Amino acid sequence: MRGDKFLRVIVIVLLCVVTSYVVFSVVRAPDSTYTTYKAVLYEVGGYTTSGFVVRSEQLVPGGQDGIVVLTRKEGERVSKGGVVASTFRDESAKIRQNEIHTLETELDQMEYAYSYSSSGQDSATLDNEILHLMNQVTLYNFRREADFADSAAEQLKASVLRRYVNSEDSKNLWNRISQTRTRLNELYTQVQSESGTVLAQTAGYFSAVTDGYESVLTPAMLETVSVGLFRELQPNPAAASGAIGKLVTSPRWYYAALVDPAKLGRLKVGDRLDVRFVYDFYSTIRMEVVRISPSEDGQCLLVLSSEDFVQDAVSTRKQSADLLLEDRTGLLVPKAAIYADENGCSGVYVLDGAEAQWKYVDIINDNGEQYLVALDKSSIRNLWPEDEVILTKEEMFNGKVMVR
Repeated sequence: MRGDKFLRVIVIVLLCVVTSYVVFSVVRAPDSTYTTYKAVLYEVGGYTTSGFVVRSEQLVPGGQDGIVVLTRKEGERVSKGGVVASTFRDESAKIRQNEIHTLETELDQMEYAYSYSSSGQDSATLDNEILHLMNQVTLYNFRREADFADSAAEQLKASVLRRYVNSEDSKNLWNRISQTRTRLNELYTQVQSESGTVLAQTAGYFSAVTDGYESVLTPAMLETVSVGLFRELQPNPAAASGAIGKLVTSPRWYYAALVDPAKLGRLKVGDRLDVRFVYDFYSTIRMEVVRISPSEDGQCLLVLSSEDFVQDAVSTRKQSADLLLEDRTGLLVPKAAIYADENGCSGVYVLDGAEAQWKYVDIINDNGEQYLVALDKSSIRNLWPEDEVILTKEEMFNGKVMVR
């Protein structure tokens, strides 16, 4: 009997709840008007422009008359007083110098291989050394560090030769070493008076490309140049006449371009943004905003700087680039759905079952009709794609029952 009474009470309570819900729906339906908008995953793109790469540059004069042969690769680091180029009186002198270089390399490798017979180093140790050098060559090539890759490759050749030399080969190898030394001494005597070198007057990154902008486009000029003067800049080819190349004397380089200030949004000096260049660079570069000039005729001068990938920036000048000002992924939300709490923090109400659930949002872009808000996947309490954002003119609060 007691169980039957308890069951009746439960049934009556449930009927009251259902009845109350139906009455509430009927009473509130005419006044409860709202729609929902699903939060959409969206990616905002960048802004394409054309500008100039600017560096601290010093021209390298050609030196004496005759044949000049560069000894440095593009982007290679050169110390002060380092050899930039070799000069030769005539073609025969150049041929002799090339022979010297070849014989010197061969001599180093043969001497290294010959030393194996008396070193007692076992084959397993040499095999590990060869494997290590192979990995180094692959790594340097991947990084586009050609000078280091070449050096590791020369060591690899010598190690392979050393690995497979035997006692019988050692005698023949020693005879070849003696002959090579004799020939080198003869060549040294011949070229002493018919060749020379061009030395770097300062340390820097070498480039054989000159364009006459070296004295026109400078980092100091970018600090004050106006939009009008920047438009009229022209190279001075005469200034680079006779130069065999240049040295970029600072690892910091710049990219300067005329842009529509309206496209910059909230960008300001000190901010950082990603830049994707069309040529010469093989990855997106993070650059710092160092200047945004006053606007003239609907344009301003945007100056960016970086200390990364300077080896790739030594020869390029005019470049098209995508400024990824707003290259970010987020969720599109109607402006009408945004509320602010008592602390001024932005948020939206999301339909969760029949209730309104408050979720904070971080606005990162305004396209005029909608906001792009950050997608934060660190918690399910944040706004997620496909969440039904509530749009209504009614007064809202967290946990409010939403009835159509």
